[in-house]
Amino acid sequence: MARPTNSDGEALSVDVTARALTIRDWLLSEARFLEDPDRATEGFAQRLIDAGLPLDRMASAMPTLHASRRGLGRIWNRDTGVEALDFPWGNQAIYEASPYYQAHRTGQWVTFRLDEIGDEAYSIVADLREDGYRDYVCMPIFFRDGAEGGMTFATRQSGGFSDQDLAILRSVEPAIGIVLDLARTWRLLQETLRMYVGDDPHARILSGQVRRGEVLHIRSAVLFADMRGFTALSAKMDAEETVTLLNRYFDCVVPPIEQRGGQVLKYMGDGVLAIHRGGESDAAACIAALNSANDVIARIEDRCAREHEGPRFGIKIALHFGEVAYGNIGSGARLDYTVVGRDVNIASRLADLAGHLDRQLVLSSDFAAMLPGYRFDSLGQHALRGVPEPQLVFEPATENASLL
Repeated sequence: MARPTNSDGEALSVDVTARALTIRDWLLSEARFLEDPDRATEGFAQRLIDAGLPLDRMASAMPTLHASRRGLGRIWNRDTGVEALDFPWGNQAIYEASPYYQAHRTGQWVTFRLDEIGDEAYSIVADLREDGYRDYVCMPIFFRDGAEGGMTFATRQSGGFSDQDLAILRSVEPAIGIVLDLARTWRLLQETLRMYVGDDPHARILSGQVRRGEVLHIRSAVLFADMRGFTALSAKMDAEETVTLLNRYFDCVVPPIEQRGGQVLKYMGDGVLAIHRGGESDAAACIAALNSANDVIARIEDRCAREHEGPRFGIKIALHFGEVAYGNIGSGARLDYTVVGRDVNIASRLADLAGHLDRQLVLSSDFAAMLPGYRFDSLGQHALRGVPEPQLVFEPATENASLL
């Protein structure tokens, strides 16, 4: 690593070089293995302070691949510690008014003294001035895939950052870029897999369970939901309108399941396959699934009552208790981590039956048997396509509401 230099290109002391090397070595060794980004942020800030920098504020920003946000970051403040930052989609004007925008366009640091710049220069200036900051540095970070992020540093010290302080930052800048790039890559991998395959499958894939044919069996309360009349509704819509309808529908179905500890495993058109894991308490899993189903129905009814734009939609939900099997299926290097098994098929066919019976929620006898303290009304025996034996089907009795 080259000796740090001041703004005139003059080499700085061996002591300053040693301080910079200490920070760089920590970034490239311990920091990049820290799973908690708050700890990494606090550790980096403290090491800069230990190296003599009068640091009072530090922030990071990096783009992500996430359905609800454009990027994320951390802000550390000497007084309040670390706070997570979310950058939502659609904030282009805010970005263009920030120092990051100029730093990304020029590829150079943006630095300014707060007593030498007007509030109109950047949107953050007025807030920095009000909080008593004197000097500010914005360091652009460019990631391997061409994405842009960065870090900022600010101090309340009247003299601002010295040449030695800035030289230390410049010396550790490449290590900062490497650590942020690695952290971002790992987060992208986790978040993208979680978005597309779900919590449990994503963890299993990252743990190395990717060999074709591997199967994992899980006892679960299985929830299968379908939109009522989706085919007729979507036949009158273009593709964009259909996607909007599905997203409105999924916004009603998915959150209640996840809020009660369930996992959404698969979207199949308008179908949603979810489980509440059994094992330690099969009855508790069934209670959670029944609560989830009732929450979904209530949410849809409330949304359709409040919203007057877009078509109204209903739902049919089936609950079954049995065993689902995660399996790696496919050919060659193109695999799908999917859910298969007899009990998944039963749940799907029961959801179809709910539509034929004009019911919002039906239960299998296996599910009802897990909750002997609840009352369920019989809907009789029914033949389900692809299921050899007729199935006894139930619906919840109204007095169960007080037990849930």
